[in-house]
Amino acid sequence: MNFDLSEQQALLKAMVERFARERGGQDVEQRRATRALPGGMDRAGWQGLAALGVLALPFAESAGGLGGGPVDLITAAEALGAGLATEPFTESLVMAGSLLEAAGDRQFLPGVIAGRLVPAAALLERAGRYNPFHVETRARTQGERWLLSGAKSAVWQGGAADLFLVSARVSGAARDRSGISLFAVPADRVERRTWRAADGSLAAELALRDVEAVPLDLDFPDACEVAIRRTWLAASAEMLGVASMLFGTTLSYVKTRVQFGRPIGQFQAIQHRLADAYVALEQARSLLYRAALAEDGGRTIAGAKAYVGEAATRLAHEAVQFHGGMGVTDELIVGHGLKRIQMLARLWGDGEVAIARFAEAA
Repeated sequence: MNFDLSEQQALLKAMVERFARERGGQDVEQRRATRALPGGMDRAGWQGLAALGVLALPFAESAGGLGGGPVDLITAAEALGAGLATEPFTESLVMAGSLLEAAGDRQFLPGVIAGRLVPAAALLERAGRYNPFHVETRARTQGERWLLSGAKSAVWQGGAADLFLVSARVSGAARDRSGISLFAVPADRVERRTWRAADGSLAAELALRDVEAVPLDLDFPDACEVAIRRTWLAASAEMLGVASMLFGTTLSYVKTRVQFGRPIGQFQAIQHRLADAYVALEQARSLLYRAALAEDGGRTIAGAKAYVGEAATRLAHEAVQFHGGMGVTDELIVGHGLKRIQMLARLWGDGEVAIARFAEAA
């Protein structure tokens, strides 16, 4: 089987790599400046991705997108990861955008694709941990209006979001998969408390007190499962991109760092550990492409999320250790890469959640 990228996919990869390089994601000072902006991100970068068509890539042409497939998705996500981009492609565009597309939305999705809106999925609650079907937030009608009351936690990119997609219960008990609907809520209608995620982005907790919302027409359980699978696929690709960057950075470093009169890369113990890291990286790449091409209801994607998360984390720890004392500081990009991997490895479920999902589907 030929796993080479098509000509269009190769051009997409080169374009996104150039964008990430020009945005300075690997520049520590630039990252600090970007994270210090309101919302923890630079809107110019988001609009730049829109101008390149990247924000339209994952969505069907009927929804105003470019109709990109899973391989296109992971190609873009891996390139953004390799450039350590600060734009929330995976957690905002893929997750929230997939829900809007499933609802057949024509009110908000065009603004997302055009780069005017940053969406965020507000599905998780404290008591539910990673379970998006544990929903205590309630929705009620008042005349023709829908009003939401409750609280949401771990809203990724919630500090930057202009629009929240909020799950709320219209019937049933807290852990019932049925009886849940999805609503769109403009950010200026909610109370939010922001906090720094591991990668420096601004996440949020939301408080909703009879907040007026726009109902979205979809089958929430099915749409949520599909959105999470797509996000896990993109997260795995982005982690692979970050890990590849860290491997290359570390390989260059050990060739120049001199200890005991010679570069540390000449020591056999270092070579063995780097060889192991390379093998894990290539295994992760193979599994990622298998997941992108598989049609098994997301089983292979769950396996990829678990394996790539573990392999990328292990490689990042090695990169930090090889860089010595400086590796554990924010002065080097390796620490920033590790933190981004840690965040993505836990996005909508950590390794244990992914392995459990893989086992259920086996």
